[in-house]
Amino acid sequence: MFQKKGKKILIYLFFFLFLGTINNYTFFNSQLFKIKNFQIIGLENNYKTELENNLLGTESNIFFINKNYLISILNSNTLIETFQVFKIYPSSLDIKIKKTNFLARLNINGDIFLIGSNGKLIKDFTLSNSEMLPFIFGNPKEEEFLKIFSIISASDFNYKNVKNLFFYKSGRIDIELKDNILIKLPLDNLENVFNNISQLISNNQFNKKIIDARVPDQIILYD
Repeated sequence: MFQKKGKKILIYLFFFLFLGTINNYTFFNSQLFKIKNFQIIGLENNYKTELENNLLGTESNIFFINKNYLISILNSNTLIETFQVFKIYPSSLDIKIKKTNFLARLNINGDIFLIGSNGKLIKDFTLSNSEMLPFIFGNPKEEEFLKIFSIISASDFNYKNVKNLFFYKSGRIDIELKDNILIKLPLDNLENVFNNISQLISNNQFNKKIIDARVPDQIILYD
């Protein structure tokens, strides 16, 4: 999303009124308006430097910047959830970034990746607290995981209690909690199931190790 700020543009418009067509072209294409600075807000310094280096290829006249190219650079960054770009005349861009939330870990061909709330995979274990994230088994597509995460988030169930998620080819999912309770989920009506299970395990007297909710309208408990 692009926004303009600063009243200096009024000054440039004033000059524009008094310059001829050829001079206008020379004026707006002068070095004065070449983008020289990127102010990036929302990323740690090491990731900020990497993004700045990638953006160097977008250096151009601030009036004629290639927005599609700039947006493609930002969208390709796996750490970015959303962004806003502000033109600061005469020669700077302010880029405000909302960083993605890291939701889980998964193994792809022997390499460990983090999956973000933006649906992108991040191969970077220098990110803080990544070892605390749930682990995904079964190699689901990113959208499959985000769907179950969205359902959990809409329910009373606390995602922070999840230790592992097991995705099966049938489309069914099992969830293991950090206190080693295993939950066998059905294919349908998951939000209601999560609400019922949340109420069940919140009871201090609950001491079962397996919760089987695969049968419609039933929850079966095992030691």
